[in-house]
Amino acid sequence: MSEDVQEASMAQSARSATVTRAVLIARILGCFVYVTAFFLPAVREVATPGFGAPEMLRGSRCAWITLVNSLSPEMWHSKYFLAVLSGWINPLILLYLIFLLLPKFRLPRRIVAGVIVVFIASTWVFFALYPLVPLVGHFLWIAGILLILAGEAIRQEQAGPAV
Repeated sequence: MSEDVQEASMAQSARSATVTRAVLIARILGCFVYVTAFFLPAVREVATPGFGAPEMLRGSRCAWITLVNSLSPEMWHSKYFLAVLSGWINPLILLYLIFLLLPKFRLPRRIVAGVIVVFIASTWVFFALYPLVPLVGHFLWIAGILLILAGEAIRQEQAGPAV
């Protein structure tokens, strides 16, 4: 009977190692996609007949504008506060990655991940309310973030044999 328990424990360890490796690969790939998105067109204004070509902004420019504007109290009390929330996603991603290096910060890391997801939703609400169209850079930025955060959605097996 102990041989069966030992085999089950080894199988569980192999599955856990595979999941851990997959999460690591997803996070590394996510970081590359995330960084790439900053160099691509992220948003553009809605085209208006008779007003010329709409302005297009790269991801890095969007990040800068939203982060700098978050320092302005007027922005927090204006119709653009949803966009300002998106400016905090990038610093929160950095905080999340730091928390990944420190296992004792598991709960704060998960809280930060949840806040990031809420701020992503606020970005999409902003796009629905105001005349901006998301472009490839925005979608890759979101994909990179979700790949980085994906490990939080996967149940981690507890260490030790299952008896």
